[in-house]
Amino acid sequence: MEQLITFFSIRTEIPDKNFKLLFNTLFFCSFLPYLTSIIPILPGLFFGFNWTGISWIICLLVSIYLLFSMSDRPMFPLVNWIFWILYLIIALSVDFSIIGLQLTIQYVLPIIIGIVASSFTYSWPKLFWMFQQFARLIIIVFLLFVVYKVLTGYSPHMASTPMLLYVMATVSLGVYYVFGDKKYLIIFLILFLMPFLSVTRMAILVFVSSFVIHFSNESISSKIPYALLGLVMFAIVFSSESFQKKTFYDGKGEISDLSINYYESSSGLNTNGRTAWQLGLEPGLAKNPIFGNGPRSDNAVLSELAGEDSAEAHNDYLSVRYNYGWLGLICLLAGFAVTFIQLMKFYIQDTIPLFKVLIGSTLTLFVGFLFFMYSDNILKYTIFFPNYFFAMIGITYSASKRGLAYL
Repeated sequence: MEQLITFFSIRTEIPDKNFKLLFNTLFFCSFLPYLTSIIPILPGLFFGFNWTGISWIICLLVSIYLLFSMSDRPMFPLVNWIFWILYLIIALSVDFSIIGLQLTIQYVLPIIIGIVASSFTYSWPKLFWMFQQFARLIIIVFLLFVVYKVLTGYSPHMASTPMLLYVMATVSLGVYYVFGDKKYLIIFLILFLMPFLSVTRMAILVFVSSFVIHFSNESISSKIPYALLGLVMFAIVFSSESFQKKTFYDGKGEISDLSINYYESSSGLNTNGRTAWQLGLEPGLAKNPIFGNGPRSDNAVLSELAGEDSAEAHNDYLSVRYNYGWLGLICLLAGFAVTFIQLMKFYIQDTIPLFKVLIGSTLTLFVGFLFFMYSDNILKYTIFFPNYFFAMIGITYSASKRGLAYL
């Protein structure tokens, strides 16, 4: 407790006002959707937008302002993502709709944030300040989870909260693997309690797999015991009664019953309606496989199936294919692949321990991102994960190419 108090009592003077504006905005906008859980009397909608929508709109406005206020050249690899961005714009111009415009902005916003983040220089004081502010946010969100879990059995934003906590968990693991500070391993394990107790299955897989394969751990020999420990963690989760009941229709299953393709009707896995959504989208996927059916065209099908005004496929690969076709999905995945390869080159070349934490953690987030895309619509959860993911890409490119500054 004394170390925690000391950590948060340290004041760091950051003269770069635009830098602080960007990251304070990211942290504030991640906090804003939880405000109604802290103050239940607040209205759920504000000028027709829920608090999550208000949050990403604030992020958009601030990032555009900062985009035109940059004093240094951004180091973000925009060329890696230019085909994805152009494809989104062309698709919107061909089949324009307000809901399609919203989707396009949500997809492009994190990239803009990455560009702005890469225009700053980075230093020990700046990185410490970011970690300190982010830790404050994570503590609030985790405490909210604990309180609501005890009182109601549920967590505010139960689907997206594990993604936000995963960012801190991954960075904490990076610090542990590089510097050997065990308290950061404890932080990871504490944060892991959220998806474990909430039985958020993909988040559990992401946390456990990241623990094993984290790129900041360069020791091949140590990966073996960590892999064994990861298997133990998975076995404990799998055998828990809550996991069994949520995962299998019969309430009980074996590891051999698990399937990579959980859409198989004969698998006996509880997909929480995802099989029905996949079947509902199949005609459109077959009709326009190359170019897709238009931005957010999946909403018409999914909302009818769900009986709601708006609905999600809970699979970004499926959603992007339906809306933008195979060509759109290839453009998106190519951006991931090329950026990942470039970051791997940085990681191999850099020897500074702090860079090993930054780049290793960012590389690990790629794995989590791609996993989450299979079971949810994480691409649209801008304020919970993609904003931080692309900001970290911007940070790593800037730090690797410019080096660390003094302030």
